[in-house]
Amino acid sequence: MEQKEYTEDNVTLNDILESMPEDIGETEESGAAENPELAEEVAANASETGTEQAENTEQEETGENVSEEASAEEYTEEVPEEEDEELPPPNRYKEKKRRKKRGHGHLIFGLLLSAIIISVSILAAVFILKWAKELLGIDKSEREVVLDIPMNSSTVDIAEILYNEGIITDVNLFRLFSKFKGADGTYIAGSHILSPKMNYNQIIEVLQEEIEDSKRETADIVFPEGITLYEAAQKLEEKNVCNADEFIEAFNTSRFGFDFEDRVKVSSMKFYKMEGYFFPDTYQFYVEEDPRIVAKKIYKNFESRVTPDLYGRMKDLDMELEEVLTLASIVQAEAANTRDMKNVASVFYNRLNNPDEYPLLQSDPTTNYVEDIIMPNIEVRSQKIFDAYDTYKGAGLPPGPICNPGLDAINAVLYPAETDYYYFCSNLETGEFYYAVTLEEHEQNLAEAGLV
Repeated sequence: MEQKEYTEDNVTLNDILESMPEDIGETEESGAAENPELAEEVAANASETGTEQAENTEQEETGENVSEEASAEEYTEEVPEEEDEELPPPNRYKEKKRRKKRGHGHLIFGLLLSAIIISVSILAAVFILKWAKELLGIDKSEREVVLDIPMNSSTVDIAEILYNEGIITDVNLFRLFSKFKGADGTYIAGSHILSPKMNYNQIIEVLQEEIEDSKRETADIVFPEGITLYEAAQKLEEKNVCNADEFIEAFNTSRFGFDFEDRVKVSSMKFYKMEGYFFPDTYQFYVEEDPRIVAKKIYKNFESRVTPDLYGRMKDLDMELEEVLTLASIVQAEAANTRDMKNVASVFYNRLNNPDEYPLLQSDPTTNYVEDIIMPNIEVRSQKIFDAYDTYKGAGLPPGPICNPGLDAINAVLYPAETDYYYFCSNLETGEFYYAVTLEEHEQNLAEAGLV
């Protein structure tokens, strides 16, 4: 049964071909004949199909060799393409950054160099202008200064003197100019009148002139110990050295660069700031002198008289210069000799060291200073200042000295006698002093001295 079914279903290719109609091929041929274009297209397609089949057959025959060659050719063609592409190098960013930094560095260097050149130019211009003004005496004071040039002074010595007196401000520039002018060794010793306003040519010409001392009149003035600043100014005016008021103004307001100036006490309670610093001595001044020159000469004398030894003793006593001068001025006004100065100083020290029992110094000269000097000359009356200076009203030392003490009074304060005295008085006719420990003893001394 199964063998029979298989035979029926097994149809051969010949059976199929024989069963097909015979006119199919004819139809295609007739269609081609009727349409030449279609015939050409069919022929072309057949030709292309045959070519492709031939190529495929040839490729299959060559096999893997053709594939390898094609791959090699493909790889060979791709390499140059990669080389021809303009891709940025791997370090191009860093290179750009490096160039950027290099560019910034050049810019900064240029700016820095320009700044240095400008700064140097400005600095050079400033110095040139400064030297020019110095050489020509521009913007300087017109005051006149009397200079004493010692014998055998060199240009260096003279330049230092000119600088110290405020005539020039540059020692080296003057020395250089003097050498350039050929003026070294031609300067004349003696007194010369100069002004900071003079140019260097004029200064040199004046220093080369013979000046006779007789050309300027001088005045010798003795200022005794205990003289007040007001009284000293009157003496200067009487001798036609300078105006009294102008001298007091210059003496109290000037600064000349001396060391002691830094030790001067500044207080609104002081009447004269520089009272006590006019060292008593004999001075020689030129008539009709500049008050500042007079003041400077007195300052210079004070600087030389108050020696380092005296300052050392002040330090041992833990006292300031102003305190020593203030107490010394009172001692100077009270006593006339060294022995009594030391005893009087001891009395005031004993009182100052025992303020609870003896709050007031009770010195008559302080009251006199208020009445005779301060009250008549103060511009605006101040009871506080009056009381502060009057040791019968104000406790402790006055705000400042009441006169100008000499060395004896200063030494008496620095080296006082050791006593237990709290009181003293003196006979105004004989000058004899009496000292007491208690008030009762003092009252007896007053009677003995003829003061009651």
